[in-house]
Amino acid sequence: MKGLETGKDKIQKICDALKRETLEPAKQEAREIVENAHLQAADIVKEAQARAQSMIQEAENVMEEKKRIFQASFNLACRQGIEELKQRVEKELFNQELCQWIAKEMSDPKVIVQLLNSFVKAMEEKGVEDEFIAKIPKSVPPRVINEQLTARVLEKLQNKTVVASDIGGGLQIQLKGRQITVDISDTAVRELIVQYIRRDLREQIFNV
Repeated sequence: MKGLETGKDKIQKICDALKRETLEPAKQEAREIVENAHLQAADIVKEAQARAQSMIQEAENVMEEKKRIFQASFNLACRQGIEELKQRVEKELFNQELCQWIAKEMSDPKVIVQLLNSFVKAMEEKGVEDEFIAKIPKSVPPRVINEQLTARVLEKLQNKTVVASDIGGGLQIQLKGRQITVDISDTAVRELIVQYIRRDLREQIFNV
């Protein structure tokens, strides 16, 4: 019996040795494979998450840039639209009203006479004795103006009379000896007024 048990023990020892030498290393290798797989899987997941986050961030950046460009384009379009509207208001309302008002005021014979008197006075103050031609609107008969002029002004006028012309209002004066034309017509006055009051008009109407 003792010998038999000794044989069993030897067999057991051999089995144990085989287990240690083959099965345990295999288990250890399997554990290492699983652990490495877990680590690789974790790395793959992290990399995938990082790439996904990067793609999301890139997409957000693209969307933000497109939004910024759209906003800038929209703001520019609004400013251009408002500016065009202001110009239309100026052109179609203000300028039209201004033209009508200036043409009406400067077609008044009293205004034309005052302009002529002021011009002659200024010439005398400067020592200018040239004869001149005074052109007035066709809508005002020259006789009406001549009757209101002083003898001093009539003496300076060529042929002692003003001349009807195509201007809408006011007058144009041509100095014969100097080849100079002084434009005090409604068109010249309108351009002068528009140049100086356009900013005030914008401030009052558009508050800019």
